[in-house]
Amino acid sequence: MSAMRTDKTRPPAKPVEGTGSHAGLVFLVVFLLLAAGIFSVGAFHYRNYKRHYRAEVEQQLSAVAALKVGELATWREERMADGSILFRNAPFAALVRRVLERPGDAEAQRSIQAWLGKYVVSYHYHQVRLLDTQGVTRLSVSGGRAPAGSTLVRRASEALRSKRVIFQDFYRDEHDQRIYLAILVPILDETDSQRALGTLVLCIDPKTYLYPFIKRWPTPSQTAETLLVRREGNEAVFLNELRFQTNTALNLRFPLDRLTLPAAQAASGREGLMEGTDYRGGAVVAALRAIPDSPWSLIARMDVMEVDAPVREQFWQTVVLIVVLLFGVGTSAGLVWRQQNLRYYRSKLKEEESRAQLAAIIEFSEDAILSKGLDGNITSWNAGAERLFGYLAEEMIGRPVALLVPPDGMSAEAEILAKLQRGESVGHYKAVRIAKDGRAIDVSLTISPIRNAAGTIIGASKIIRDITENKRAEEEIRRLNAELEQRVRDRTAQLENANKELEAFSYSVSHDLRAPLRHVQGYVDMLGREDGSQLSDKGRRYMKTISDASNEMGLLIDNLLAFSRMGRVEMSEAGVDLGTLVQDTLRDLKAAMPQRNITWKILPLPEVRCDPAMLKLVLANLMGNAAKFTRLRAPAEIEIGARGVEGERVVIFVRDNGVGFDPQYAHKLFGVFQRLHRADEFEGTGIGLANVRRIVARHGGRTWAEGAVDKGATFYFTLKKVSSSNRTP
Repeated sequence: MSAMRTDKTRPPAKPVEGTGSHAGLVFLVVFLLLAAGIFSVGAFHYRNYKRHYRAEVEQQLSAVAALKVGELATWREERMADGSILFRNAPFAALVRRVLERPGDAEAQRSIQAWLGKYVVSYHYHQVRLLDTQGVTRLSVSGGRAPAGSTLVRRASEALRSKRVIFQDFYRDEHDQRIYLAILVPILDETDSQRALGTLVLCIDPKTYLYPFIKRWPTPSQTAETLLVRREGNEAVFLNELRFQTNTALNLRFPLDRLTLPAAQAASGREGLMEGTDYRGGAVVAALRAIPDSPWSLIARMDVMEVDAPVREQFWQTVVLIVVLLFGVGTSAGLVWRQQNLRYYRSKLKEEESRAQLAAIIEFSEDAILSKGLDGNITSWNAGAERLFGYLAEEMIGRPVALLVPPDGMSAEAEILAKLQRGESVGHYKAVRIAKDGRAIDVSLTISPIRNAAGTIIGASKIIRDITENKRAEEEIRRLNAELEQRVRDRTAQLENANKELEAFSYSVSHDLRAPLRHVQGYVDMLGREDGSQLSDKGRRYMKTISDASNEMGLLIDNLLAFSRMGRVEMSEAGVDLGTLVQDTLRDLKAAMPQRNITWKILPLPEVRCDPAMLKLVLANLMGNAAKFTRLRAPAEIEIGARGVEGERVVIFVRDNGVGFDPQYAHKLFGVFQRLHRADEFEGTGIGLANVRRIVARHGGRTWAEGAVDKGATFYFTLKKVSSSNRTP
């Protein structure tokens, strides 16, 4: 410690770094590099955002187009299916023939009106009319009796010639100037399929469903729109009313050579994404799709201005962020430059304060702290060392540390010194040291090397703690542990002897009971054979009671013997797939009760460490009990699974919806000969659950049960779960 007290010299103060023009240039270069990095990151972020956002919009347009194309294709198929129902429909054709041949047949008129009226009401057709072979309207349901337009008459003639159902695309009726679609169904004679009777026209008003469906857009948008077009010659014709222009259906047309127009491209057969100008002349992004089995093409479009609005907003946010960051970096660089000198002097001040605090800690520590050079001489000695060894600092500084080492510890001290000289670490160890009175003191030592500014080891510091009392306490604990272990061994031996005596007694009693039981059963059998016919009904009933009781007693004795043997059977533990063992047990159980209606629910089960034969007996008892006590349920429900863990053990349960039990008697369930139901209700001897508890206990687990009267019961047991570290091959 004296070395620390006399070391009052300090190195000359270093010149303040980072001052002057050189430091200013360094900070300027750093600022420019940071500014370039911020600008690059901002530009990269903006470009990345723009690319991803455009891709997201294009994906949305493609998804909307694909969805509407699918819906329109389905709609067309459904309309054709409506017509197909009436095509070559013999009863309907017979009704049409009656109406056409006998206009005064009121019954036929009413029947066909009722038939076709269902189409108008159920399938939302604007009008259903019946044309004869000359195109004259002979019957109309809804929509009046105006003559059929030239388009319908021409297409009806085609349907009759081709003898097939025709889908009439968008057309304008010359009578009311409205746009319609139609399904034309040729009606053929029910007895002569080559004879045409007329044409049934199912007229569709697109304003009812088609136009609203095309117009709908799944998300809020100011400019998004769906267009339906078809090709007519060298023109693209718009088939629906548009969002930003009226009276466009079958009126608005553009030449196909207008390559920047999405509608012209779609009508020419192109599919996919494109950017161009729409019917208003504005820039748009569009997804083009052809509708299968139709002359239609669909365009899902959105204005570029709307698409790029979030991108423009992101651009200005990025610009503002870059400016703010540049300002912050410049300000921070100035502050760093300004405060560098303050940091330097503060660090020097903290270094001096830390050195003073360390000196105070060493001086006033309760532990003995000293240091020595590589020559083994003491260079510092604190107050704790004075208290522990009784030597003053003036007496010990400069003297060899070997004065504190007993003769038999000199070789160890020399080895430690050699390790320090080689630059090796020593760390913590226990030893004996000598005190101004010759006492031997048990101590623990922590040795750390002392290095100079170049990193060379020049000595070592030692922290020495008196552990005499600790040693006494350890010896006392070892003595008490030895006594406790001996007591445990004695008690264990006594318990084992008692268990062996109890098992021997149980075996002897069970064995000795068999002889008189056999006599009883034998005499009952002889009495039944020789004098059974002479006995009254009551006598024979008494004989049966004696025989049943004898059989039950035999079963009790067998179970008692099995229970006593269970404690002596040697266990052979291994990793067992619990799910496989449950399935094996279930097969045996189903074979024993084929007439039962039981719903078994086997949940995923883990691999456990156990004796497989013993565990199968546990499962057989628990699953058999569940089957027995659900006898009154239809269907019975039994569930087997795992529920959580207890330390290294998994909790297994068997649950049923049977008669249950009163929870206040749950503690009796696993006792020998303990039963909670009468023998005339449910058979059993009261040994099975006792065996379950004994087997699980031998595996180190525990058992318990939960239940309520008429609400089923759940039995639990725990087993050690097999992990990857203790899995057996």
